[in-house]
Amino acid sequence: MTLTFQELAVNMLKFEQIRGQTIYQHGMSVKTHFDALIGDFDTNDWRIPTWFTDYKNQLLVNLWDEEITSLYLVYHDCGKPYCREEIDGKVHFPNHAEVSKRTFLEAGGNPIAANLIGLDMVLHTASSEMIEQYLKEWDIRDACTLLLAALSELHSNAKMFGGISSISFKSKWKTIDRRGRQICKHYFGDKK
Repeated sequence: MTLTFQELAVNMLKFEQIRGQTIYQHGMSVKTHFDALIGDFDTNDWRIPTWFTDYKNQLLVNLWDEEITSLYLVYHDCGKPYCREEIDGKVHFPNHAEVSKRTFLEAGGNPIAANLIGLDMVLHTASSEMIEQYLKEWDIRDACTLLLAALSELHSNAKMFGGISSISFKSKWKTIDRRGRQICKHYFGDKK
C-alpha cells in the first residue's frame, strides 16, 4: 500500500477517533494543545506538573524543530484506519503506533517524525524500568518532545475522560507526571 499525504489525511478524516472527532481532528487538537503548552497560551484549565514548571526552559530548548514536531503530532494516529477492529461492538486499534509509523513512512514521511509516531504510546504504557532503557537510547529531543506531547494529548482528551477532575484523567495524569519526573531527573538532575 503506497499512499500520498493527501490520501493519508483523507483517510484520517473518514474515521472517528472518538464519537464526534475524526483521527485527523484529534491530531490537530493535540497539536493545538502542544502549541498552547509551549507558547504560554491559556493553560489555566490544565493540570500542570511541577516538573514542567521547574524544567520548562530545558524542556523547550530540547524539542525537535517545529516541522518535525507538527508532523508527529498531527499524524501520530495515521495508521488507525488500517488496523481498526470491532470486537463485541467496541472499536480497537491493535499495535496502532507501529502501524502509524509504517504508514507514515510509506507516504514519504520524515523518518524522525516517524520514529516519534512509533514511540507515541511509550510514556503512557511503559514501566519505569522500560523508560530507563529507552533513555539510554533516545536523543534528548525524542524524550522531551514525547513528554510534552503526552501531556498535551492528555489534556486534549480530558473531556473524553470526564474532565481533569475525573478518576480516569487523574490516573493517566499520574503516569505522565511520574514519567516527566523520571525524564527530567535523568537529563537535568534534581532541582535545587
